[in-house]
Amino acid sequence: MKTILKFTLAMLIMGITNQGFSQNVSEQTVTSDHEVNVRPIRIGFKLGFPNLIGGNLEYVLPLLNNKIAVSADYSRFKSSNIIKALGVEDTDDVDMSVSFLEGGLNYYIFKPGDGLYAGVSYNRLKFDGTIFDFFESQTEEGKYGDGIVDFTNSSFNLKIGIKMGGLFYFRPEVGYAFTAFPTEIPVEVRFEDGTTEQQTYDTYTTDIIHNGLIFNIGLGFAF
Repeated sequence: MKTILKFTLAMLIMGITNQGFSQNVSEQTVTSDHEVNVRPIRIGFKLGFPNLIGGNLEYVLPLLNNKIAVSADYSRFKSSNIIKALGVEDTDDVDMSVSFLEGGLNYYIFKPGDGLYAGVSYNRLKFDGTIFDFFESQTEEGKYGDGIVDFTNSSFNLKIGIKMGGLFYFRPEVGYAFTAFPTEIPVEVRFEDGTTEQQTYDTYTTDIIHNGLIFNIGLGFAF
C-alpha cells in the first residue's frame, strides 16, 4: 500500500512539473510567434509637407527584436494635372514638375514594428519647369518673360511618429528639417529678344515651413 501511495505521489509531482514545463514552452512559443508575426511590409501613402502627396514603403528589419525599419517616400506630379483637378481649363500658363524622394530609418521605441517611433532621414524636393509670360523685367517696364525654374531643396531630418493599427494602419508624423524650405526660389527669366535676368519667386508658404517643420499623415496596409 505504501509503495502504491509513493508511486501515485511521484506521478502527480511529475505531471505538475511536466504541465508547468509545457506551459512555459507554450508561452515562449507564443512570444516567439508574436515576434515573427510582425507584418514587416507596409505600403501606403502620405499627405503633408514636404512630401506633398505620394507613396510610402516601409520594411521592418529582423534586428533588435524587429524594432528597426527602413522607410522610403516618393511623389511626382505635374502642375497641369493639379490645375485640371481644380476645374481650371487653361493650363498653358504653368508647366511645372514637382518631385520628392526620401529615405531613412525608423526605430520603434516600445513595441516591435508598431506604436511610437523616432526616425532619421534625408530628402530631396525638386521643382523643375516654366512659368510663361509672368515675370516683368527689372530694367524695362512692361517687358515680360518666361521664368525657368530648376530648384532643389535637400535636407537631413529628425522625425517622431506613431503607427496605429494592424492590417490597416494610420500614421501621423512630425519632425524637423535641418535645411528649411526657403521663402524665395531662384528663377531665370528669358525674354523674346534673347536677354535673360536672374530673379526670385516668392513661395507664399507659412513661417512654420520656413522654420523647418515637417508634418504628414499616412494611411496604408501592412503584410
